[in-house]
Amino acid sequence: MKMILLCGGGGKRLWPISNNVHSKQFIQLFDDGNGHYQSMLERVFAEIRSIDPNMQVTIASGRIQTEEVRSQLGYDVNMTEEPSRRDTFPAISLAASYLKDHDKVDPSEPIVIFPVDSYADHSFYETLFRLGEVVESGRSNLVLMGIEPTEPSEKFGYIIPASDDPISDVKEFKEKPDRETAKHYIEDLHALWNAGVFACRLDYLLKRAERVFGNSSYNYLVQHYPELKAISFDYAVAERESSISVVRYEGVWNDAGTWNSVAELLNNKSQGQVVMDDQCENTLVVNHLDLPVLAMGTKNLIVAVGRDGILVSDKDSVTSLKNNVDEVWLEPRVIGKRYGGKEVLYRTDKSETSVLKVNAGASVTIKTVVGVRKTLTVLRGAGEQMKPGTIFTIQDGEKWQINAETDIELIETMIEFDIEPEE
Repeated sequence: MKMILLCGGGGKRLWPISNNVHSKQFIQLFDDGNGHYQSMLERVFAEIRSIDPNMQVTIASGRIQTEEVRSQLGYDVNMTEEPSRRDTFPAISLAASYLKDHDKVDPSEPIVIFPVDSYADHSFYETLFRLGEVVESGRSNLVLMGIEPTEPSEKFGYIIPASDDPISDVKEFKEKPDRETAKHYIEDLHALWNAGVFACRLDYLLKRAERVFGNSSYNYLVQHYPELKAISFDYAVAERESSISVVRYEGVWNDAGTWNSVAELLNNKSQGQVVMDDQCENTLVVNHLDLPVLAMGTKNLIVAVGRDGILVSDKDSVTSLKNNVDEVWLEPRVIGKRYGGKEVLYRTDKSETSVLKVNAGASVTIKTVVGVRKTLTVLRGAGEQMKPGTIFTIQDGEKWQINAETDIELIETMIEFDIEPEE
């Protein structure tokens, strides 16, 4: 059995802490019990490895998010990179073809595929392994996980099982309904939430990809990716398949798709430098800046403070955030890198000042092009020929290698200057 983790996303639902590079699955919001915060990606990866340390996991992510993935999971993680966004089935097909053509995985191998941008307890991950076992049994071509609903939600599609057994055939699918219809599905049809979690054999996926795209080889899909039909897995596969089983899951699961759902998950009602008086009620304040936030007498609010902006919203209104955030959307200022990270402090058309963080043991090459000058000042940490106060300048296509002996923090100032024409 192998696993593919879907790790894309546009980054608008948890703005301003998230953006299209640093989307919600990368935000380190969840206490790991040891005084550190984990992202959804880190948490999912750790849960899988706690069950099977040798499980081969492949991350399917967008090219612009590759550095974020590597900064959290390490440089050696198995990855496929989408050249552009083409919905879930092209991304899954690309990862499946990579497993066959690059990793030489047996075509009969069960593959479990699921998105990383949700929060669940340990039993969820144990159930993931059960999906692979059902595939191996040959019961059906496609095996889904159905989440036992906790409310008649309008956010999810629904799976209608043929029985109430722990493993059942699937009778039909229902699109996202209104609340009253969802209530009917749950009470009368014993419906389950469709969380986009499924398993099948590798060759089953590749045959479906060949049918949709005309070719299922990795090289073909990479070369033609921008031209591939943008289609979801549900439309391309699940709704066209008659041999489907569903494994029922009854534990904790939250899609963490809005600030309200995140507020339900967090143990503390504040994160970062936040002071809240005892008159605050039903309020979450998340602060990712090195400035204090004082909340007094707030009720039913979400307050999120990040480098890309500040959100102040009534909890009843924050569900429409995705529809309104385009009006204040900025180019991302916080970007994870495999060597550490970058945070833009100031930006103009021809200059940029940033804080670079290089993790102990990591190396990074700082480059310039002709007409650009970069000046770097070491704030803290040590490396080869570097200590606090060291200043160096590179320009006109030069480069500088940073080899960090400890965690290093630098100020990088980039200036683009006009090149004087030769007389």
